[in-house]
Amino acid sequence: MSLHSVSWRIHCSAMDDLEIIQSAMKQLSAVNSEVTREKSKSYHGSPQTILEMRINNKKNAKQSLELLGKSVLDQLVENGIESQIDDDKNFHIRLSLSSLVAGKLRLAEGSEWTSAVKGKYKIESYPGQEPSEVLLELISKID
Repeated sequence: MSLHSVSWRIHCSAMDDLEIIQSAMKQLSAVNSEVTREKSKSYHGSPQTILEMRINNKKNAKQSLELLGKSVLDQLVENGIESQIDDDKNFHIRLSLSSLVAGKLRLAEGSEWTSAVKGKYKIESYPGQEPSEVLLELISKID
């Protein structure tokens, strides 16, 4: 069992330094993945840029999960991953943007959720398999 893909997304305001954030996103991929930029407006109308990095290769998606590190993965399991898996077998995670820019990976907490790095892993599971069990097995194999 594995992961089909992963996408990482960050909503940046006009005041954010896009180059620094884009460079920090590279920590989430073992390969040189392309980060796309999409200009849009926020809910309240202010300009924003959405940075997104997609990894569509199974091996590289699994490596992206491994790059989160043992402490983040242990915390995810401890918090209960079942509640973070949707009906389409996507596992959602939010990392602290300020920590990512500082070169550290940790889960977003409290008010950090609004400006977090949003990850979405597509779990490879088939009829008769629970996506949460597939993900737990995958995490347990990561050293």
